[in-house]
Amino acid sequence: MARETNLIKCIGTESYEKLRNTKVLLVGAGGIGCELLKDLLLLDVGEIHIVDLDTIDLSNLNRQFLFRKRDIKQPKSVTAVKAVQRYSNSKLVAYQNNIMDTEAFPLAWFGQFSIVYNALDNLAARRYVNKMCQFTGKPLIESGTSGFDGYIQPIFPSVTECFDCTAKETPTTFPVCTIRSTPSRLIHCVVWAKNFLFGQLFAESFDEGVSDQNLGTDDQQEIARIKEETNELHALQRLVKSGDETNVSHILKKLFVDDINKLLKIENIWKTRVKPTPLSILESSGNPPTDLALTWTLQENVDKFIEVTKTLMSRLKVEPFIEFDKDDEDTLLFVSCAANIRSHIFHIPAKSVFDIKQMAGNIIPAIATTNAIIAGLSSLVSLRVLDLVSNVSNAPLDIPMAFTARASSIATNRYLSNPTLAPKNPNCSVSSNIQRTVLKLTQPILDNMTLYNLNQKIISKYGFSGEFSVLDTNTNSLLYDFDFDDLEGRKLSRFNFKTGSVLLYKDEEMEEGAQLRQSIEFYLEISPESSEEELHLVDLPRYTYTYHSPYGDEEQDLDDTATEFNHDKTEEDHFAIETLIVDDEPGDDNRNSLKRQLSNSVHSPPSKAVKLNSPQSDDDLILLD
Repeated sequence: MARETNLIKCIGTESYEKLRNTKVLLVGAGGIGCELLKDLLLLDVGEIHIVDLDTIDLSNLNRQFLFRKRDIKQPKSVTAVKAVQRYSNSKLVAYQNNIMDTEAFPLAWFGQFSIVYNALDNLAARRYVNKMCQFTGKPLIESGTSGFDGYIQPIFPSVTECFDCTAKETPTTFPVCTIRSTPSRLIHCVVWAKNFLFGQLFAESFDEGVSDQNLGTDDQQEIARIKEETNELHALQRLVKSGDETNVSHILKKLFVDDINKLLKIENIWKTRVKPTPLSILESSGNPPTDLALTWTLQENVDKFIEVTKTLMSRLKVEPFIEFDKDDEDTLLFVSCAANIRSHIFHIPAKSVFDIKQMAGNIIPAIATTNAIIAGLSSLVSLRVLDLVSNVSNAPLDIPMAFTARASSIATNRYLSNPTLAPKNPNCSVSSNIQRTVLKLTQPILDNMTLYNLNQKIISKYGFSGEFSVLDTNTNSLLYDFDFDDLEGRKLSRFNFKTGSVLLYKDEEMEEGAQLRQSIEFYLEISPESSEEELHLVDLPRYTYTYHSPYGDEEQDLDDTATEFNHDKTEEDHFAIETLIVDDEPGDDNRNSLKRQLSNSVHSPPSKAVKLNSPQSDDDLILLD
C-alpha cells in the first residue's frame, strides 16, 4: 500500500493534490523542528524550506533524532535534510542562516510560502517571524515546549491573537558591579566564572578594558578595583599560558583571597551587605571528587579546581585557546568549581555540577516525547489552516490551539486543552492599530530627496495631521517630530537606510477627542541600480481612532473613515498593508544620540513621542547565554 493511501482517505484526493503543490517554511531544525520535518514529509508536503543558523551540539543528540555523533558541529538544517532525503517525496531546501537576515531573506522571499512553522527557542527570532507573517498575510503555526509542557498556536494575521498580543518574558541581565563585586545569587557566580573568569584566562579574546559607564556603579573605589582586577587577570592569563602547573596555587590565591581582601577595603558597599570571607583552603587534599550529581564540599571544589586548571593549562600547549562548552567536561568543571568557591566566599549555597551546567548552558529541559507530540499537533492543525479538511469549519476563530494541561491551567483532568483561537488584541502594536507597506527608494531618490520632501509626500498622501513623528524602528532613532526638525534638511542618503529599515509615521496630536490617523510602518526596499526618480506611494485605507488622555478614558475606538480609497483587496494590496521588519544594525552616531525607547506594552494607549538626550545602552549588562 502506498504511503499516501491513508492520508488521501482522510483529506480526499483534491486536498492531497493541493498539499503536493504546497510550499512551506520551517524555521528551526532543533527539537521540535526535527520532529516537524519528519511529520511534514509523512504528509507529502510538496516543498519544504528549512532555516536554522545553529550547528549540532552533543547535548542535542538525546532528543533530536535526525542527528548522530558524527554530525556534531555540522549545520542543523543541512544535516537534517541529508538525514531524511532518501525517504522524502518532497523538495527540500536547507539554509544555514539567521532568519532575521534581510539580505538573505528579503521580504518577497517570505511571500512565496503558503504557511510558516515556527520551531524556535529564540524570543527575538520568534517575534521577527511573527511580524513577517503579519506583513505577508501568511498563516503561522507557533509552537514551543519546556519539559513535559508544550503548546501550539495557529496565527492568522490581523484576525487572531498573534505572538506579540500577550506579554513575553525578556532575558535576565545582570549589572557588571553585581557580577564582579556583590553577588547575591549563585547565578551571579556562574556568570562571573563563565563570562568573565574563563573568558579572560582561556578564551580567544577578552575585554581590553572596562568603561566607567558600563559598570552599573558610581563608587570610584569599586570602579578602580574592577579595572585593576581586569588588568591583573591579563597577567594571570600569561601564567596560564606558560604551562607551569606550580602557578595554580598562585592563581587560586589571587582569585579567592587577594581580590576578596581588596574588595573588603571598599567599606561603602558593605554597609548594608554581609561581608565576604576570603578562601581559607589553598591546597589540594589529593582526593578530587568524581560524582557530578552531588553537591561538593568546599575542599572538594578546591581539589577539582586545582586538578582541572592543570588540565586546561596542558591543553593550551597544543590548543591556541579554549572556548567554554557545556559539553566539554574540563571547561564545565572549571566554571562549576570557580562558581561554587566564589559562592562559599559570599555565603551563597553551592550546587552540583549538573545544576550549574543547566545554568551556565542556559539549558531549557527538553523531553523528546513532548517535542514529538507538539510537532504532531502542529502538522495536523495546519491541514485545517490550509483548508484541506472539509468536514469541519476552518474559519480562523473556529480552529483550536492546544496546550498541555499544566501549561494552560484550563483543565486538570486531561493532558491537552484545545480552546479556539482568540481574536487579536486590539492594543497589540503588531497585529492591530497599524498599517504597513513597502517604500521603494532608488539611488536618485536617496541622493536628491530630503527627509522634509519625504515627510510632505507621506502626510499629504495618507492624511496625517500637522503634528506627527517619524521613527527609524531599527535603530530606535527619532528622525522628526513637530518640535524637532533638525534633520529635515538632510538628504535621505545620509541616513544610512538599507533594505529592511522600517520608518514609523505616527500622528502625535494630543488634544482630547482628536481623530488621529492610524500609524503606518514603511518597510524600505533600497534599489541602488534603479534610475527611477519618482517616489511611488501605494494607496492605503485611512483608518482613524479617537485620542483619549492616558489620565482619563483609555478606550480607543477604531473607525473606518475611508471613502476615497479602493477597498477591494487583491493579494498585492494585502501585501502592501501588512509589514514590520526588525533589524538590529545600529545607525550612525548622529541619529543614535536621538533615540527613544518604544513601549513594550501591548496595552498602552498612544503616547507622545519623548526624545532622550542620550541612547539607553545595555553595554553595562551581562547576558547569560
